[in-house]
Amino acid sequence: MTQKFPFNHFLKLDGLSESPVAKINDVHPVIIEQAIKAVNPKESKTLSEEFSTDELKTITDALLENIKSLISPNKFHAYFANAFTVSAIKHDHVEIVVTTSFIKKIVETQYPEAIKQALFEILGKDYGIEIQVLGTSSGSLSSNTENILHSLKNKKADSVKNTTFFIEDLEPTKDDLFKAIDSQVIEHQTPYNSTQIDLNKTFNNFIIGPSNNIAHALAMAVAKEPGKTYPALYIYGNSGLGKTHLIHAIANYVQTNKPSIRICITSANRFMNEMVDSIKKNQSFDFKKQYTENTDILIIDDIHELKNKTTTQEMFFHIFNELISKGKQLVFTSDKTPKEIDGIEDRIRTRLSQALPVEIQQPDLETRIAILKKKAIEKDVYLSDDVVNLVAKCVKSNIRELEGCLIKLGAVTSILKVDIDLEVAKEHLKLNEELENQKHVTIESITKTVAAYYKIPLGDIRGKAKTKEVAQPRQVAMFLVSKMIKPTLKENGHYFSGRDHSTVLHAIKSISDRIKTDSQLAQQVLDIEKQL
Repeated sequence: MTQKFPFNHFLKLDGLSESPVAKINDVHPVIIEQAIKAVNPKESKTLSEEFSTDELKTITDALLENIKSLISPNKFHAYFANAFTVSAIKHDHVEIVVTTSFIKKIVETQYPEAIKQALFEILGKDYGIEIQVLGTSSGSLSSNTENILHSLKNKKADSVKNTTFFIEDLEPTKDDLFKAIDSQVIEHQTPYNSTQIDLNKTFNNFIIGPSNNIAHALAMAVAKEPGKTYPALYIYGNSGLGKTHLIHAIANYVQTNKPSIRICITSANRFMNEMVDSIKKNQSFDFKKQYTENTDILIIDDIHELKNKTTTQEMFFHIFNELISKGKQLVFTSDKTPKEIDGIEDRIRTRLSQALPVEIQQPDLETRIAILKKKAIEKDVYLSDDVVNLVAKCVKSNIRELEGCLIKLGAVTSILKVDIDLEVAKEHLKLNEELENQKHVTIESITKTVAAYYKIPLGDIRGKAKTKEVAQPRQVAMFLVSKMIKPTLKENGHYFSGRDHSTVLHAIKSISDRIKTDSQLAQQVLDIEKQL
């Protein structure tokens, strides 16, 4: 039989500088095993003399079913379904094959404990795990008739043996190239989540601006004198603004300058998983000891993930108290202030509120430009000033999105072999500076931005409440509405539950006068204007 084999359907183009030639480890595991055997039968080796194909397949199915119950459906289908196979079981570890290097990285950093827990429940024994990318393992992948990756359901192996493949079919389409570019951006924007210190995140390459200068100064103070100046630091702000960078910068500084200090960096979810695992193994005492006696600096990312986890909160409460009493250092990050986290006990909220809070806000235009230029040098991507300015003006949400734009432009240069000018940047990043500059500002959009900035409900600003927490944001909203839209006082007051013109006039004059002497309020108003 002679036919064209659809390699393009299975290829994953994740190398920028590589030529579009078929890579064995980029093809679906079942098909590539048969292809290997058809092309070079001598490369076959024995997979496992102790476990048959059916046994390994049964174990794989059971393992996947168990993991499926532990993580979200989206993550399961992205990292496990049709991409994860038990290839061999040795006396002390289980060998697992995944389809791509990216999935290997995700599984190794985020799910090792979940896999070990599932293996224990299935096999009744603690196993280590060894993860290989399909096609890179030296001994665990084989092509004999007992290989779990060799059998193709409802198809005969000799259909592959009798097939001739044409190498010209490997030429990637333009759509394939664009998908490869998007894959690189997605991989880069996946948040770093590991117990290992990221050596690339330091104070030296953290770009400082008005939105993060206080957070940077406090983090540096903590790194220089752990447990003394600010025993507990709480960094909060939206995702992708640099919180994780700062905690790794603290860890890197301490590791370099005070190597005897023991650092534990983790996330709230990992903390919970480790605790649950210790309870199952009757090792709760050892778990607590790890944090209270073997840790000098405890850094927990995304502490808000403790919500609705009562047992974990109980353990965290005792660890927090003991570390503080011993003069140790604690650092937390979150996207919310302690009082905004739902589902935590009051005593936990109180402990977190004892930490010194500092907010990281969205970077201003100058900071975004500086970030892009710094990252472009690091990644060896040339961007002209007009392209940098375009991206910085149009992408305001967070630093991670800025870096994603840079990665995409670098991929465009490498894959499509074109220079990056304004038109190329606009086309591939879907940016339009003119539309951005002409964005329609309304009373509602201004008030929503003010509400989001002060983290209070829109209804409270527009409503009748007169508390201090609501009164000032309402006055700021009235001031900005008057400044940016210039409606009549009656129109301005009508939006805010029909307040009369004298109330609006008082609000405008009050904010106008205060920003001349109150630098903090002036900065807040300026930050809100920049977002608009």
